[in-house]
Amino acid sequence: MHIAVLLAGVADPRKPLPRPASGDWRDLPGATPVSYKLSPFDEAALEIALKLRDQGAATRVSVVVTDGAGDIALMRAIAALKPDQVRGLNPPAAQRGNPAWLARHAPHLLREGEAWPGLVLIGREHGDLDDGMTPAYLAESWGLPYVGLALQARARAGGWTLLRSGARQDEAVDVPAPAMASISNDKSNRLRHPLMKNVALAKQLKFEQASFDEASLGEVSLGEASSDQASFDQAPFDHAGPAAAAAATPTAPVRPCAARATLAEAAPATAAARGAQACRLFTGPTPVQAAALADYLRALASPH
Repeated sequence: MHIAVLLAGVADPRKPLPRPASGDWRDLPGATPVSYKLSPFDEAALEIALKLRDQGAATRVSVVVTDGAGDIALMRAIAALKPDQVRGLNPPAAQRGNPAWLARHAPHLLREGEAWPGLVLIGREHGDLDDGMTPAYLAESWGLPYVGLALQARARAGGWTLLRSGARQDEAVDVPAPAMASISNDKSNRLRHPLMKNVALAKQLKFEQASFDEASLGEVSLGEASSDQASFDQAPFDHAGPAAAAAATPTAPVRPCAARATLAEAAPATAAARGAQACRLFTGPTPVQAAALADYLRALASPH
């Protein structure tokens, strides 16, 4: 079964951001010197996909990189982990963080013909400009059953079981294939380290970079970037902005999905103890939580 992983690089916090030549920081995403790395959420999504392949639940793992696809170092780092395919889909600066643009263009690279992968994995936040809404938006746009904040995945007959931990209970959620899940990081899904021979081999690879002709309603074309190039050739993009892209009709047909996620198991959440007391979670509206936190802190400060 095919598993696809949709990744987005984030600006590497260990390296200073270059000042755009225009002086406008909004132009930074288009600057070539920016270095990218995977977020912990995307690392977890990739690790889960590789584990499923190791276990025999998947026969093929493909990766599509959006933000940072033009960073050859990021592409090589992903390829060194030996997914079966790594391709780039670098949004124009005006479309970064716009889920409508991704919903329109990403299926051309995720699907094989008209068939969706058995499972599409994505980090709980897609790149620097996402606040966590992109995964759910994409799943709804594509008509795929969706589970958010999953920590692990298991294959089952006809689909998948996604495990996640909530504030009140731990859950196992069954979904039919094809399905989509956003992944949160956990000690159980920390990304493996690549073998040094695979790091060396990755430096010899060429990576396909998708470009789209907006005038042809999103027709996809693929070009290659050699291992010596630090950027990818792209066809002209539509820079009309997120509002115009959201209004455009998606070119990817939405698959009607009758079956959705089903809660298979639920158990009380395991409290994580720190020091002498267990963690306490506050619920309710913000003023109620603030008052409860103040009372809690006063109780801790008061002499017994």
